[in-house]
This record gives sequence, structure tokens and C-alpha cells, in this order.
Amino acid sequence: MSTTPVIDDACGLRERKKRETRRAINLAALDLVEEKGFASVTTEEIAARAGVSARTFFNYFPSKEAAVIGTTAEELESYAAALEEETQGEPPLDALRRILAGMLAPASVDRELRAKRRRILLGEPALAPALVGNNIRIENALTAALERRLGVRPGESLEPRLTVAVAIAAVRASIEHQQNGGSGRLERNIDQAFDRIAAGLR
Repeated sequence: MSTTPVIDDACGLRERKKRETRRAINLAALDLVEEKGFASVTTEEIAARAGVSARTFFNYFPSKEAAVIGTTAEELESYAAALEEETQGEPPLDALRRILAGMLAPASVDRELRAKRRRILLGEPALAPALVGNNIRIENALTAALERRLGVRPGESLEPRLTVAVAIAAVRASIEHQQNGGSGRLERNIDQAFDRIAAGLR
């Protein structure tokens, strides 16, 4: 008799527990930063709040900055897959607008976590350097996906990387506008930024 279903169930359980642990650490980090401010939070406190050991914390995230930002390899893969899957009539820039705005949207699958993450990113300028590194990871993943979508070899054309870089810059500028007391809602500012890009900046 085949044992494949048992193996599949065990693998599925392990993956689910990993996702739950990763989410618990991310949520603990966000909660603590909201309560105390980013500078006052330690990785030990995050681990304790999440109910894991310090060693387990570092198995999932390399730093407290990474735990707060919380972008995982699985999320990067899902963003890349969404871009690579061409929607009829949707230009790459519009697809990037939808995907990047969705990363910040509280209406996403995990509403509580994403809403907290968004508040922290808007309220903690100290996270800016870590966000730059996170943006580079996202940029590389999306560039590779757009190259596959356009059917070009890696590095063959500047267009995919330029398109992704400009899209990420639009979102980053909108966030920094909010962080510095700028007017308007984040979603509306992101839409306006992409409209300006599509029209061609003067």
C-alpha cells in the first residue's frame, strides 16, 4: 500500500507550522515596535513574544529589521508568479502597480498583519535602510519574472529592470511622502505616481 498521502500530509503539516511560526514572529515584532518604538525592541523580546527561542528566531529572520518587514521567499515567489502570468490587455507597468500596491494593502489575505506592517513602515523612518535592502530583493525577483514574461534572456534588455525599478521607486516615494507629513492617502498617491510615470515625467 502506498504511503504517499501520509508523506504529503506530513510535509503539508510542516509547511503550515513553518508559516505559522514565521507569521507569529513577524506579528510579534510589529506589535512590539508599535508599543515601544523600533529602537527599543530587541530580537530576544521578539522571540519571547512569539513563544520561540532566539535560535528559532534567527532560523527565520536574520535581524529585527527583517522580522518587522517580514517579506519571505514564499511571498517573493508569489509576487513574481503574479507578474509572470500575463493578464490579457494589462501592460507590465499596470501589473506592477497592482502587485506592489497589493503588498501594502490591508485588504490582502492576512489583513491584520499587513495593516500593522503598513502602519510601522509609515511611522518608522529608522527602517529605511532595511527597506532599501528588501526592495533590492523584490526588484531582482520581479525583474527576473518580467524577463520571463517578455521572453528575453536575463540581462539581455534594460527594459525589464528599468520598468521594475521605476515602479518600486514610485511606491517608495509615495511612502516617504507620507512619512514626511505629505498630504493624501497612500493608495491615491501611488496611483498618481504611476499615472505620472505612464504619461512620462516632464
